[in-house]
Amino acid sequence: MELVTNWSRWFVPRACVAAAIVCAGWWAAAAASGQELEASEEFYDVQQSLGVSEPLFPDEGSVLQEEVLPPADGEPSFLDGDDVPEPLDSFGGVDPLARPHEHLRPFDYMRHWGFHHSSTEGRFTDKNVPLNFSSWLNRPFHIDWFAGPLLSDSPNKTMHVKQTNALFGGLRFGWDFDYYWGTEWRFAWSDPEIFYEGSSDRQPGQYWASDVNILYYPWGDTRVRPFFVTGVGISQIGSLHNDGGGLEANLLGTPFGLGIQFQQTPWLVWRAEIMDNLAWGSEGISTTHNVSFTAGMNIRYGARKPSYWPWRTSRSTW
Repeated sequence: MELVTNWSRWFVPRACVAAAIVCAGWWAAAAASGQELEASEEFYDVQQSLGVSEPLFPDEGSVLQEEVLPPADGEPSFLDGDDVPEPLDSFGGVDPLARPHEHLRPFDYMRHWGFHHSSTEGRFTDKNVPLNFSSWLNRPFHIDWFAGPLLSDSPNKTMHVKQTNALFGGLRFGWDFDYYWGTEWRFAWSDPEIFYEGSSDRQPGQYWASDVNILYYPWGDTRVRPFFVTGVGISQIGSLHNDGGGLEANLLGTPFGLGIQFQQTPWLVWRAEIMDNLAWGSEGISTTHNVSFTAGMNIRYGARKPSYWPWRTSRSTW
């Protein structure tokens, strides 16, 4: 009897504790299963909502269709077509070709006669190899000397006065103010001999020319650079009168011609040209055409020294 009583005292409390633990575990498992069921139902609802295929954009809409707000007072509306901004050229200015009668500079009108200018044509035309990492305008000024034969023409044709061909040479000082245009001053001279037709006696003559010319480079800023040149100046001619006396006259000269330049280095250029040194006659003196074929060397200068402030600037440039 005492053994049964001791056993009941030991077993009953422990059985109650075990039953409580089992009940607590069952309740926790039931609560967890309920939460999983709710989560699965929500996930199923999400899947159902995603499974319905709907168009990304409405039937009557587009991603490009947005609500257009009216412009503010005084602001241009570019959507109307009337207030479209003016097109710009490669230099950031208004393109004169887009508005043929507005924003034109004097040289822009030259395009109507087939001439080029940097404001309308850019740096060069697609005719030759352009200058890479350099430009004729990097050294816009030049001084050059030239020489060649002169096919001289006598200013006095009444007594068949003739002149011999002679060496023609001189100096030039010039400035290229655009890729297609330049100007220069030329001074040249020659010493032909004068004689009457059929006579062997010869006398020293005189011919010199001083003029200001304008040059046109149709290809622009290219290594090989053909050009046309014309100008106005004075020609002094020394010849013979009909009575055998000396004849000296200063005539209006309008030289014109063509030539070609080739840049060997940024400062050294070779040049060749053909010129008709036209001098207009007056007071019994005939108009003369003294044609010259010359070649020479052109020295370019005027480059700006690169500045690396506050460091010392370069000293080795023209």
